[in-house]
Amino acid sequence: MKYMHFKASCSYAALAAIMEIIGVDTEDYKIALEIKLPWLFSKEDGAYISGPMLQGAKWFNLWLLPRGYLIVEKVVNNAQLSEYLRTHKPAMLGIQTPYGKHAVVFTKYDGTYHFINPTHENSGESTELLFSEEELLSLVDQETIVGFVVSTEAELQSLAQYMYDSITIIRENCADIEAFSAEKHDPNAYFPVMNSLFRPLLLDGITMLELAGETDLAQKFTALQQQFMAFMRGPREEALQETLSLDQLHDLTEQYAHLIEKQKCQ
Repeated sequence: MKYMHFKASCSYAALAAIMEIIGVDTEDYKIALEIKLPWLFSKEDGAYISGPMLQGAKWFNLWLLPRGYLIVEKVVNNAQLSEYLRTHKPAMLGIQTPYGKHAVVFTKYDGTYHFINPTHENSGESTELLFSEEELLSLVDQETIVGFVVSTEAELQSLAQYMYDSITIIRENCADIEAFSAEKHDPNAYFPVMNSLFRPLLLDGITMLELAGETDLAQKFTALQQQFMAFMRGPREEALQETLSLDQLHDLTEQYAHLIEKQKCQ
């Protein structure tokens, strides 16, 4: 069983589980560190993304291709999903849970759909999920991305451009937080941007710094996270900059950017 070793790593643990079935032994954190995930930031459709949210073929193939594998993703309509899964296994897909979307691995159909459930070791959660077709279809979107791994010709991947872009993006992320936080907003305006604006630096970035062993910087960002959460628990009537130290955010982001620069040169 491949467990989750860092926060929100279900898709990376799911990839490790697929590779174990194929005959390649790895772990979510090994994949993450080998593709330098702690040092990667992206911006897609106006949203900033980092760490475990960098998932899917674009990112997984950075690890797979040098080993002679490729993850293929297909968007499958709800009506065709059951039949498609039966002919494509093992396969990764996302299901809805009370805590949000969660990556699982389809492994077998015997009248019931069997899934590996990536979870943290000793969490007490079941490592296998069994669904009827009706249950499965109630847990997926109308269109679901299904990913499965195939063999291909090995191809080296360069991370240099990704890391170069990450330095620019992390600074843009910080600047957009500063601009947003300097103004007053409707109290409900913060929730829609929690993931797209604040999550990369104040949640996933902390997880990634801890994974990379940069615990001191992670703890400093955690202090900012606590400031942000204190604001979110309040009436949110003043500008966020009254609670969140933007000067410290800027300084810590620059430290993070310099760490990315050092990794880029290695």
